[in-house]
Amino acid sequence: MWMDNWVLNLPKELWPKYSINNAVKSPFLFRFFETKKDVVVLSSSNKVNKEVNQEECHKNNIPILRRKGGGGTVVLGQGCLILTFAFYGKDVFGNSRYFQMINQMWINALEKAGCPKLTQQGISDISYFNKKIAGTSIFRKKHLLVYQGSLLVNPNLELISKLLCHPSREPDYRGGRSHDQFLTTTQNLGCKLNASELAIFCHKYFEENVSQYFKNDVLI
Repeated sequence: MWMDNWVLNLPKELWPKYSINNAVKSPFLFRFFETKKDVVVLSSSNKVNKEVNQEECHKNNIPILRRKGGGGTVVLGQGCLILTFAFYGKDVFGNSRYFQMINQMWINALEKAGCPKLTQQGISDISYFNKKIAGTSIFRKKHLLVYQGSLLVNPNLELISKLLCHPSREPDYRGGRSHDQFLTTTQNLGCKLNASELAIFCHKYFEENVSQYFKNDVLI
């Protein structure tokens, strides 16, 4: 299962705490990282025979894993920046709004890091005009929300096209395009930071700003 066990297993009392409204401190967990080994990750409902070129994965010794959240199937590896973000939200039915809030915080961090203005499209993609640059998913356990996102910094886009079939479900803005026509990267958009450098930059931005973005939404 592609899920950071530290999120689900770490007691809330041990989470880092950030001041809300300069008074009450609330717990958040977030981590930016780059996995060095290529993996294919299915969502909780994806069917491997429809989404993945299994023969190509086996030939290249690339494992096929599954995460708890929704969304589509992705290839993660070198040049892909992964964000895991968790908090206890007041609204157990507020996934759409929480997608927007977390995505916007990440978009703002990336803009300060040198990316052009990005937007959210589809259910929860981050995009530049009509090209996708990040996919995201949410897993809920009552008030606990675990968001995972994968940002294309400078990955092997050719490998993605080889390992994944055309998705069984796609957002309207994709328009039936192939992976290589639909995807772009931060480096293609002019951001000079690599995945490791972006991880440090974005983590610092989240540390400094998370309490402001979520000051009215955290279950204390």
